[in-house]
This record gives sequence, C-alpha cells and structure tokens, in this order.
Amino acid sequence: MNLYQLMNNYAQSRGQRPAPELPAGELGKSLALFHNCLIESGMEHSGEMGNRIVIAEPESLRPIHLSRFVVGFLPFNSVSTKTETNEILFDLFSFLRWLEKKDIRHGLAEIDFQKTVQALNGAQDRCLQLSHFLDDETGRILEEPPRIIETINDVFMVIRIDGDYIYLQGRQQEDPIRVRLPAEIMNLVRLNDNLDLVLGDTSERWVVLEAGQVFPESQTG
Repeated sequence: MNLYQLMNNYAQSRGQRPAPELPAGELGKSLALFHNCLIESGMEHSGEMGNRIVIAEPESLRPIHLSRFVVGFLPFNSVSTKTETNEILFDLFSFLRWLEKKDIRHGLAEIDFQKTVQALNGAQDRCLQLSHFLDDETGRILEEPPRIIETINDVFMVIRIDGDYIYLQGRQQEDPIRVRLPAEIMNLVRLNDNLDLVLGDTSERWVVLEAGQVFPESQTG
C-alpha cells in the first residue's frame, strides 16, 4: 500500500477526528499536515490541486522530509504553540511505530526520532530568522526591480560559503549558482541548508526574487 492508504488506515483504526479545513483532512490534522508537506516536497502523488494523494511507498520517506516538516512547514501552517507542535509530532511518531508493529518498512526506521526532532527544534529559530531576512532581501531587490532574463524556482542546497557569496545547488539544476547576500544572511546560513527560492538572472548576477521555507539537512540523531 502507498503512504496515503496507510495513513488513512491508521486514522480510521485510531478514530482520528477529521480536519475538514485541510486537504486530506480525513487523515486527521497531524497526518494531513505531514501528508501535505510530503506533496509540497515533491513526493510522488496523483490527483489535482486540493485533492492530491501521495502514492509513494513508505520506504520513500527520508530524514529530509522530517526536517522540512518540523522546521520549514509547521511554523507556516497555523501551528502556533509548542504544545500543538509536540502533539502533532507525537501523532507522527505513533504512526511510524504503527507501521513497524505491522512489519511495514519505512524510510525513517533507522533514525532516533526523539533526538532528531530535538536537533531540528534547535535549528528552527535560526532558520525562521534566515527566512525572514531572505524575505527582506527580496523586498530590497524589488524596490527597484532589475531586468531579469531568466528565473529559476527550486529548493536549493547551500554547498559552499565563500565570503559574501553562497553557492546553491538546485534539485532540478545541473550547475551550482552563486549568489551574493548581505551580512545578516551570511551570519545565519549554514552548509547543507535547504532554501526554497525563486532566483532571477540579471545577466550580471543572480538575485533573490522570492523566498519560502528554510530547513537544514536532517541530522539522524
């Protein structure tokens, strides 16, 4: 069975309260949020906007999905308190343990869930601040918009930091892109950070046009 089917079976077996305000709300709030994060991450899915389901197998799960969920996704999706976040993560942990009790292999089985989440929580404030400063940078660029000859929308990994420059490797791009950024951003960015960006090529340099989620490469604790 695919991930959606397994989540749905789990939700029904546990009598999870639906969350009709969310896509896939029949999974209950916690798993619906995780499911929607997986779709946002590009995991294989079917259906149309608002009615999409993940059709990938549970072995497709990776620590980077957990990192994106904890650091990049939850703070921007109406999850405002630590208690609420902990409840959602406990529900996810319970689902993963349910898979294991049924001898269903999944891609997060080898991590220490608690230690990994603790490490990710420790990176959350830095990543949120970095996201804020990147958003400020887009505002500065768009005050006097340069002539853009090409745009790229991707999740980029920071593969090198050199002075005022970061080198970004996109998931859909063969060659890394060099971007110059102000000091407040350079002080926060770390190697292997993942940045959801729209970059613009002015022919002279690349600039940040839009900024979204920021999350680290997950540590497997």
